[in-house]
Amino acid sequence: MVRPVGTDGISDAELARRLVLHEALAQQTPARELRDLGDGWLFHDPSDAEPFWNRIIAPRWPANASSFDRRLDEVITLFATIGRLPHVRPLPAGCEPPDMTRRLEAAGFDMMGADRRMVFVGAASLAATVADSAASVATALSGAEITISRETGELSRGPRTRAAARRSSPERRRWAVDASIVLAEAFRVGEIRRIAIENDVLACVGRPGCAVVLVSVDGEPAAIARRATTVDGSYLSSIGTRPKFQGRGLGALVTMLAVRDAIDAGSAMVHLAVEADNETARQLYERLGFAVVGDPAPDLLLH
Repeated sequence: MVRPVGTDGISDAELARRLVLHEALAQQTPARELRDLGDGWLFHDPSDAEPFWNRIIAPRWPANASSFDRRLDEVITLFATIGRLPHVRPLPAGCEPPDMTRRLEAAGFDMMGADRRMVFVGAASLAATVADSAASVATALSGAEITISRETGELSRGPRTRAAARRSSPERRRWAVDASIVLAEAFRVGEIRRIAIENDVLACVGRPGCAVVLVSVDGEPAAIARRATTVDGSYLSSIGTRPKFQGRGLGALVTMLAVRDAIDAGSAMVHLAVEADNETARQLYERLGFAVVGDPAPDLLLH
């Protein structure tokens, strides 16, 4: 059984800022830029209009009503100049002003969702938690062959299996197909989008610091997690399990493998985000040693 790790929520404005900024830094590619605006950052992809890749993060705007409205007008104009919908993601802790969400909704922004930031605080029990996760999977899938494979464009001393190091381009492509199948089924994505995910996986594992760990059951790809590592830490994302394999502890196992890889790669900070209404996932991550930072952070979009 996975050993519960007692964690309390963390209310730390500086940590919240570091997490959301690091997420954007970890998601950067040659095509995506992160621009310091002085009172926040603009994350922008000139080639992709998807709002997730085009957003203001960690804004710190004036509390005075007229000054706030003036800054908001400037930001809306900025988005117009880059041909994108205005998209703002306030901080989960230490938001300036504290009622920014209310003000943006009053200005016509719609809340598209919200997520919780979580940071790993269970390093002292990491080995035991990984072992417990593996044991839970072995019990739930008794008699099945569990295999773990990785692809990574590692920054420095992170793990890279010999099998991964020897993979040819066709083998890596087949591996990416397996990874994309898991992601498509776990996140209910259609076949056309699955092909795009396959290419995205290949692009990820070709970039320094980007890695994917894949767990297979009797040769079938079953669960996956992505890790983006920079010198400041590791951001985990795309954690998912195919529906036919859910409920066997594979999500916990693949998460902890990614955490262990991140720490082995030298990360002092490991974090992730979970949808605010996904209590099952939040409770799982807490049992694994993650703690919630601040309040749910909304996604606010002006159509």
